Amino acid sequence: MWYNHSVCNHEKEREAVIAGIFRFLATAAAAPACSYFMDGVHLVEMGNAILVGLILAAIYTLLRPLLRLLLSVINFCTLGLLYVAADAWLVWTAAELVENSLIFDNFWWALAVAVVVGAARTVIDAMSGGLGRH
Repeated sequence: MWYNHSVCNHEKEREAVIAGIFRFLATAAAAPACSYFMDGVHLVEMGNAILVGLILAAIYTLLRPLLRLLLSVINFCTLGLLYVAADAWLVWTAAELVENSLIFDNFWWALAVAVVVGAARTVIDAMSGGLGRH
């Protein structure tokens, strides 16, 4: 039976793009949403917080893979904790880039937001079947 591999590849590419868009949106929404559920995360202005979410999503899409590549050797020695700390630093940095957006009481609250963002991205990956591609 004849099977067209290019059709299958196009479907997989389209699904990967859609999953990427959903991961981007989940990342953008998670940071401002955490201010409603976490006592140590304070929302100053919603518009700026949404901007922080968009910046964070762009950072996670563009810089995070490079950061993970650079830290991969050292991360092995820390049993993965370095990746979590790096994600918290990215969250903290994104919030500091925009004034009057999100304020964290301390680094641990930024870490908590990073864990929520990571969980949201993992859920999107699981729903799109992307966990098997890593």
